[in-house]
Amino acid sequence: MRVLVLCGPLLFAAAAFAQTQKSGDVAPFVTVDAPVFVLNHVRVIDGTGAAAKEDQAIVIANGKIQSIGPAASAQIPSGAQVLDRAGYTVIPGLVGMHDHLYYTDSIAVQVAGGKVGEPGLFVAEIPYTAPRLYLAAGVTTMRTTGSLEPYTDLKVKSRIDANLMPGPSIDATAPYLEGGPTRFAQMHELTGPDDAKRMVDYWAAEGMTSFKAYMNITREELGTAIKQAHGLKLKLTGHLCSVTWPEAVALGIDDLEHGPVFADTEFAPNKKPDACPPGGQQQLGETRCEWRGGAGADPQSCLPPRGRDFHPPRFRSQRTRSPEIATSHSRGHVHGIGPELPDRAGRRSFGLPDDRADAQGDGF
Repeated sequence: MRVLVLCGPLLFAAAAFAQTQKSGDVAPFVTVDAPVFVLNHVRVIDGTGAAAKEDQAIVIANGKIQSIGPAASAQIPSGAQVLDRAGYTVIPGLVGMHDHLYYTDSIAVQVAGGKVGEPGLFVAEIPYTAPRLYLAAGVTTMRTTGSLEPYTDLKVKSRIDANLMPGPSIDATAPYLEGGPTRFAQMHELTGPDDAKRMVDYWAAEGMTSFKAYMNITREELGTAIKQAHGLKLKLTGHLCSVTWPEAVALGIDDLEHGPVFADTEFAPNKKPDACPPGGQQQLGETRCEWRGGAGADPQSCLPPRGRDFHPPRFRSQRTRSPEIATSHSRGHVHGIGPELPDRAGRRSFGLPDDRADAQGDGF
């Protein structure tokens, strides 16, 4: 099945760039350079759960959808470029809810003798490859969900916004709000709630549009960061360990990542307040399986019933209002892409040679 991404930068590129000069990086991706055009005879899946509609015509003018209806009765504007796309399916753009701009598996080469030397793990940024890969997979809006090279992330966002490079619209998440000790060389270690407040204020002023708490933050630091972010009308998510999910929900967190099997420590043995339990989250997953399903059980069987459909109500309602389709990442792939990556020929069409198009990673 051939797929066009509706509401995506590539589809609307013509209208966006007809009025602006195309950069050398963007021009190769623009296949339609007309202010008004029609995708004719397409199959439409609108993302609401409604049945697909066959043989539709989509009229697009100046970057906005003007109408969608049966091709046989469509009113085609005078002068519009009509593109016969029989055999294509048009879908809404995907919203990547956890899409990093770095290559998580880059840490594998740093482990020697079972450990990493000081100053800790250094994760490689992929500012060229990642935005193109996400776009190739149909992601038209993405949240970076934690930054290790914040000024690079902000530059990528600004270049995309200015039509100077291809990529999804970016919700740029600030550097991780992490306590000590952290194993990552690029992460700041918070020194207390005042430091958490300072971090939120500083990165919001620099242009970051969301925040993420990490594994060694304290409850007091997290509560302060949430309050400060909300005061700025921004949201905060968390990949937690030292703070349990119920504690974070009580503090008002907007979202929770990677769980609850691998990120909610409320059932971990020997859990101490404001501390990630010994062994971290890998041990937690094993503990859950021993607790519910026996050693070697499927991790999903370890999940408490109340955790199987868990999201804070405030964030859940925000997601369902989105006109695009919200997705999260699959473990073991560049975040947000997973098995939806196009084949190698498709990747080459985005300017990505094979050795740059197979980035794989882990959950951060």
